[in-house]
Amino acid sequence: MAVTMKDVAEHAGVSLPTVSRVINDTSYVNAETRAKVLAAIEELQYVPNQMAASLRSNNTKTLALLVPDIASSFWTTVLRGVEDEAMARGYHVFLGNTDDDPAKEARYIDGLVRRRIDGLLIAPTAKSVPLLRRLRQQGMGCVVVHRPVSGLEIDTVRSDAYASAVILTQHLLAAGCRRIAFIGGEIEQGRLRAYRETLAAAGQVLDPALVRIGPLSEQVGEQLVNTVLARNPPPDAIFIGNNRLATGALHALGRANAQRSEPIAIAAFYDSAALSVYAPPMIAAIQPAYEIGRYSTRRLFDRLANKPVDGHEIILSNRIMIVSGAHTPSLEPAAG
Repeated sequence: MAVTMKDVAEHAGVSLPTVSRVINDTSYVNAETRAKVLAAIEELQYVPNQMAASLRSNNTKTLALLVPDIASSFWTTVLRGVEDEAMARGYHVFLGNTDDDPAKEARYIDGLVRRRIDGLLIAPTAKSVPLLRRLRQQGMGCVVVHRPVSGLEIDTVRSDAYASAVILTQHLLAAGCRRIAFIGGEIEQGRLRAYRETLAAAGQVLDPALVRIGPLSEQVGEQLVNTVLARNPPPDAIFIGNNRLATGALHALGRANAQRSEPIAIAAFYDSAALSVYAPPMIAAIQPAYEIGRYSTRRLFDRLANKPVDGHEIILSNRIMIVSGAHTPSLEPAAG
């Protein structure tokens, strides 16, 4: 016979409503009583009927996280932050890879709505605004993760990419670089704008041929670096505007610098989990992936609970790291 909540209450010597409050975390229960209830649950191996509870409350205790590529260490770290925050509240997280494909993203969202998830965390594609607007109209709790969208007022948690891009570009200029190339994806418009505006403020004329935008992948990162290196004259520095491009780009730069007396300077948005002893000398903006995941989930729970919040954006600071030739990172003041 299945163990019931009443069995747990009798075993713990508490009332049935007290067991319910502990399981559902709906109100305060003192630490000693909570410990008794949790011990009884473990001893009796009681499993709450979450499906029945969700049908009664119209709550499935499920969130979804849609990201472009979970193979990226950045997004894996974001997921960890989301999961830690969600599971601490008794929620599970459904994960989906969109591959930055708007059609795939739309299919995912339609399926998630049918499955009655409680809320969505999403790193949007370039064409997400109509989908996100529709979700808002349907009353779905939704938080944009890491990638701000224009044309829609929606909760967003991101790092201060613009300020960090300014610092990276200024660092290259201060090192004497004048032909600074930029490689990135369509999603990095803020970083590209910061790069352009910082060069202009320094009186540097931008060569449009040194700006290359492409799909976000390791292979494309390598191709874009090779393209700008083929210019005559070649750049004396390269700004890598995206973590997913960085690995391939750094491989290409490593080969090029091995054949040069004056190495090409490097600035990059990068992920601390991907940094290794083999990382070349560079200045890197390290984005707070884990914190982005946690704060995004907290904001979503605030919205689901109808709590008052301050504004629609949470902007977190990046760390600026100098990776030396001895492969020893050192921290500079945070950007943002």
